[in-house]
Order: sequence, then structure tokens, then C-alpha cells
Amino acid sequence: MNTIDSSPALSEPVRTALRLVIVGSLLFAVLYILRPFLPSLLWSAFIVISVWPGFAWLQQRFRWSRLACTLLLASMLIGVLIGPLLTGIAALVTHGEALVVNAKAAVEKIPAEPPTLLADLPLIGSGLAKQWREAVDNTQDLRARLAPELQKSSRWLFRQIGTMGALFLQLLLVVVFSLVFYANGATLDALTERIARRIGGEQALQARDQARQAIRSVALGVVLTAIIQSALALVGLLLVGAPLAVLITFICFLLAIAQIGAALPLLAVAGWLYWGQGDAGWALFMAGWSLVVGGLDNILRPLLMTRGIRMPLTLVFAGVIGGLLAFGLIGVFLGPTLVAIAHTLLLAWLREPSELEPPVPATPR
Repeated sequence: MNTIDSSPALSEPVRTALRLVIVGSLLFAVLYILRPFLPSLLWSAFIVISVWPGFAWLQQRFRWSRLACTLLLASMLIGVLIGPLLTGIAALVTHGEALVVNAKAAVEKIPAEPPTLLADLPLIGSGLAKQWREAVDNTQDLRARLAPELQKSSRWLFRQIGTMGALFLQLLLVVVFSLVFYANGATLDALTERIARRIGGEQALQARDQARQAIRSVALGVVLTAIIQSALALVGLLLVGAPLAVLITFICFLLAIAQIGAALPLLAVAGWLYWGQGDAGWALFMAGWSLVVGGLDNILRPLLMTRGIRMPLTLVFAGVIGGLLAFGLIGVFLGPTLVAIAHTLLLAWLREPSELEPPVPATPR
């Protein structure tokens, strides 16, 4: 009786599985080796993709070489990322102790009665005044609880200087990787195009282009809005003569990027002006200025994020907020990128004809 040898039929699936195991293991090993640099690499990629149209415009408009444009954009990146951080570290070292002492003194000056301006507000004034009195009814207990917290905050503040040193190193790596990406941008773009075509053909190429546009839309809507808000915050801080103005501006920028809001530090400055300095006029100005700065993102961000992207604004916002909660600050870019890829591939898959769908009848002539 003849038996059929099934080994040739099994050899090809086995070889395919072995290839997948070897390639997967190699990719895992490479990612493990590059793990300390992955955040800086991702930030550099997002920055370069966002600013690449400006890079190309500089080359075409002024006929500059690639090296000159790269050095100019790298210098701007150093000024935007590393400059405020170094200024903040220097300000913390110089004025950190005085800041804690002033905050403690401001806590001691919190009055038991609410300000007349607050109590006289229509509709909500009486309720706010009642809550104020209830909050400071046991003033000694409140101050006793706040004072140790301020002391802990001061010790935490100085510990963060070491953390900022590590952050400085990460930002320096971002600048270095950005230089490499700018210098080899055309080659990397061709490489990603070849990879996309090899993986999924035209659909994968469309997903790559949509992801790239999502990164630029987020950069316009989130980052540019945060820069404008921070610039306006700095103007207000300089007008009122607030200390650590650059550091507070940097905090406003980070909070705006994180979708928390740039108005919170300005409201804290308004409270310091009122209770710490006894200047009700500038405190009222800063409170109003914080509303202007905080409300600006509701106008600018939707207008800027919808430019050039073929994806619903709801999905973009969901990607920003969800990515922030899932991956931290880098998720502001990573979230919309993944959502854009999934959205493009889903639409392409839905456009494909299905075997279960009935054929479309021919229209009679």
C-alpha cells in the first residue's frame, strides 16, 4: 500500500513560522536595545514630521543648503525646549526657598471673611461667600495642615532639580536625533514609502500619509495653540511683575499641551498678588487675563486641527485625550497617529468588495 508523504506540504508553513519567529525575535531585541532612546526618537520624529513643510519652504525660498536649514531649525529647537528648562532650573536654585516662604506667608494671610467683590457677585456671590466661610472656619486647622504640606513641597521641589537634569539629557537627545532626521529626511521618507507599499500596498501608503497629516494637525492645533497661550501668559506675568515668569510660562505651556489648561498657574499668581502682595487691582487683572488665555484654546485649537486632515475632529480629539491618558505626554501625538492609521485602513477595508455582498446589477441602457 502506497503512503503519501506529507512532509513537503508541511515544510513551507514550518519555514514561514520560523521566519516569523526569527524576525519577531530580532525586532524585539532591537527595540529592547533602543528602549532608553525610544521616547527621544519618537519626539524627534513627531517634531521633524510637523516642521518638515517649513524645512522645505526654507530651502526653496532662500536657496539654502540642507545643512544650513538643519542647523537653523536645530537652534530654534534648542531655544524652545532647552532654553526655558535651563532658565527654570536656574530660577528654582536662585528663588526656590524664597518662593516657598512667600507661599507660606500668603497662606497665613488668608482672611476669614471673603472679599467684598466676591460676595457681591450676582446670583452666585452669596453661595461662594458661604463656601469661603466654611472652608476657613477652622483657620488654625487649615493652616496647620497646609504648612507641613508646603515644607514637603519645598523638599520635593529641590529633588526635582535632579529629575530636570535627566529631562535635560532627554531633550538634548531629541535635538541630536532631530538633526539626524532633518539631514536624512528624503531618504527616510523613501524608506517608509517602500515599507508601506511592501506591507499593504496603496492602502498602507494612504495610512502613512494620513498619520503624517494627523501629526501635523495636532502640532498646529495643540502645540501652536499652547505656544500662543504661553506667549500671552508671559506678557501678563511681565506686566504684573511676577517672579519666576519664565518658569511659570513653561508650566503654562506644559499644562496647555497636556490639555489641563494654561489658566491654572495664572490663577495661582492672581491669588499670590491678592493675598501675598495685597494688590487687588493687578490680581483682578491677572484673573481676567487667565480667562482670556485659558479660553483661547476653545477658538484656535478646533480651527487649526481641522486644516488638511481628512478625519472627523471628534476622532482627533479622542486620539489626543486618549493618547495622553494611555501613554503620557507623548500620547498627544501618538494617539491621533494610531487613530488616523486605523481610520484609514478601516475605510479602505470597507471600500473593498465583499464576497458576501450581492453583485451590483447593471443599469439598463
